[in-house]
Amino acid sequence: ADLAASPLEKRSIDDLIQLGKASHKERALQLHETLKVGLARCAMRLTNMPLGFCHAPSIRRVSLTYVQNFKQVMEFEDKEGLSGLCSEEYNAITNGIFNQHRGTMLDVAKGVFEFNEDLNQLFGPDLELAELRHLQLIQDIEDSLDEFFTNRLTLRLMISHIQALNANKNVNSDGEAMVGVVNVSTHPITILSRAYVATRFMCMRDFQTAPELLVNGTMHDEYVQQGVQQHFAYVHTHLFYIFLELVKNAARASIERAQLEGLLEDTFAGNGGGDSKAEIPSIRVTVPEEQGIWDHERSVKLADHGTGMNRRVLSKAFSYFYSSVKARPTIAAEVSDFDRRMPLAGFGFGLPISRVMARYFAGDIDVNSIPGQGTDVYVYL
Repeated sequence: ADLAASPLEKRSIDDLIQLGKASHKERALQLHETLKVGLARCAMRLTNMPLGFCHAPSIRRVSLTYVQNFKQVMEFEDKEGLSGLCSEEYNAITNGIFNQHRGTMLDVAKGVFEFNEDLNQLFGPDLELAELRHLQLIQDIEDSLDEFFTNRLTLRLMISHIQALNANKNVNSDGEAMVGVVNVSTHPITILSRAYVATRFMCMRDFQTAPELLVNGTMHDEYVQQGVQQHFAYVHTHLFYIFLELVKNAARASIERAQLEGLLEDTFAGNGGGDSKAEIPSIRVTVPEEQGIWDHERSVKLADHGTGMNRRVLSKAFSYFYSSVKARPTIAAEVSDFDRRMPLAGFGFGLPISRVMARYFAGDIDVNSIPGQGTDVYVYL
């Protein structure tokens, strides 16, 4: 309980880079302290969720796993002392904790559905928690989820970063300089382009068409090939996640608008046909091109000409209880199967988790929209 009440410090990019200069022993000690506090806080945060959220079976299961991991770490300290933190045994423990929680986001998503199902039985099937965000209890749950995922991010970041540092991985598969998990020269448009390629695959699979992606008026791949790109130090895997979620949202909205306007002959995947020749509105990205700006203020604007959102829907955009997709799972038992199909969208976690990631390194995400005209998303990094 004492450790759960202790603050868990977020790590900045500079903090992570400085860790690269620390000794193996110093890194191990920092990781150990992070694990003790982080595991305790994650377990306590889920256990103290209000309104019965903590009693959802999947939430209880995740909470218990964090408690077991905490005991594992404390028992190792009692047995081996701090001198054992550099051992292969402790490295195996931290690696096991990292792998054990790969599916935690999906488990929490299941917990949200289980919680919804319980409330639907009590108050009827028409209850929509995202519509009740003005209630303090619902705000408390969503704030607690933000804090939980922030703490989880710190744990996973520190484990993966220190493992990479200890393995002396100084370059990635693209030959780019790395300090642990920090790409010291992250090219945001290259990451964005990769996110678009993954999104385009999903669009072609599900709808047989996809919008184009323009960067400052130029096709994304041509922009990348120009060779002169903005760059900065960042955890590029976080950036890929953020861009992927935002580009998926923009692509789906663009295709849905084309469906509504009758531009697509095949409105649903699997209806046969082949590639549609309809013109899907392009996703337009705007970024500053001067490196001097990127050195001090990093921002990216993604704009789609899709269906847009009214103010009521926009107010729910960052809710863990909301998804604009009608074909999302209806019961918790469907969540795992739904996730394996790699849907274009569905859980409602993409935007709130992306904001947690952006805010982790003092950034943010803002969304503005006009119904029938499209949505503008501003990413601050």
